[in-house]
Amino acid sequence: MLKITTVDTLIIILMFAFLPVDMVNGILLMNGINLPISFSQLFKLVILALLLTRLLFTIKLFISASIVIFILLIPSIYQVFHDPEDSSVFLDFIKISKYLTPFICFLFFVDALKHSKDKIYPLMLSLVKFSYVVLVLNIFVKYIGLGYPAYKSGGMGSKGYFYAGNEISALLIILCSIIAFRLWNKGLKTKYFVFLALNLMAGLTISSKTGILGILLVFFIIPFQGKSLNLKRFFPLIVGAMCLLPLALLFSWQFITNSAIMVRIEFFYEKLDFWTFILSSRNVFLDNSFEVYLNEYNFIEKIIGVGQTKFELLNNSKVVEMDIMDIFFAYGVLGLFVFITMLAFVLVQAKVFHRTNRRPYANLILMMVIILIIISTFAGHVFGSGMSAIFIGILFSLMYVKSYIKNTTLLYLDGSFNK
Repeated sequence: MLKITTVDTLIIILMFAFLPVDMVNGILLMNGINLPISFSQLFKLVILALLLTRLLFTIKLFISASIVIFILLIPSIYQVFHDPEDSSVFLDFIKISKYLTPFICFLFFVDALKHSKDKIYPLMLSLVKFSYVVLVLNIFVKYIGLGYPAYKSGGMGSKGYFYAGNEISALLIILCSIIAFRLWNKGLKTKYFVFLALNLMAGLTISSKTGILGILLVFFIIPFQGKSLNLKRFFPLIVGAMCLLPLALLFSWQFITNSAIMVRIEFFYEKLDFWTFILSSRNVFLDNSFEVYLNEYNFIEKIIGVGQTKFELLNNSKVVEMDIMDIFFAYGVLGLFVFITMLAFVLVQAKVFHRTNRRPYANLILMMVIILIIISTFAGHVFGSGMSAIFIGILFSLMYVKSYIKNTTLLYLDGSFNK
């Protein structure tokens, strides 16, 4: 009989193919090869099935996951009886899996760490590093004439060989935050700022406001994690930041003005009002969706939602691209309550761990939960991102990693063990 740790290891090893499979899927879709269920969706459903099977070893976790799945499927089941022609439980389950996977991955990694920290933790870090390299290489292949532009108009930005270019920024922020946190805590300050420059360049290459601002915010906050504000101690950092920030802004501005991004900015700024420009028309999508909600939903649907398939059908195949609102319109008050409850749990748990010195990642998670909520609220494509799903689970589960001496075993942030 396989040991739990062996099963966990095999599942995580399979996750190394997560982004490469997305690349293959992107190439197929960009060349007009549309399968009944995409290559990427099939792979992610296999991963999800394996995760749910693994949770059977810890029945409480399996029951928790099953309850969440059932709640999110309630509107789809209702539509089968209310409007069978415009509903599909199968398609809805595929779309629900995007919201489910971060939560189920979180449960999986937390439980896996409890069973074997010495094997699982280093493997998780290796998965983060490998995936970061795959992502950044895809972003930068633009400079050798490969990959696909993030925006069709003018060939602006870069998404490499991935299809969902609007999900890349959040993934970059998640992966680089983990690596940057480790660099800073290991005292590798020079590498930290070089890494900042690399990620800022990646954000500019994507041509994403979210990516650029998110990266600057993460790298600015990490040095102050869990520290008392001792000006003498942080004086060199503050001076360095004051010097580097103008340089970073100048470099970014020069990059933007000399690229096709400026044309896009000028076009949208002239055509749209300030908030529509800043939110990339998401406020317009929100107004339209709210009108549909008021006029097309019956009383029950306003409570439980209509499911993702029916929501997109009523909304001319558009979504708001604000995660909280998309969840509300598709899964109703009930679905939104479940989503907020899950985030609140992570936030509260990180806050509790933040008070001790035994959980080195707690400060990072506390910061990242808040940042990701802000990004998901105003830019979307975070908690409903198929690309980011497992990495959100990894990120949140890291707060359960302890830094302590027990049975003569010392756990370091770099994933190594000293016995």
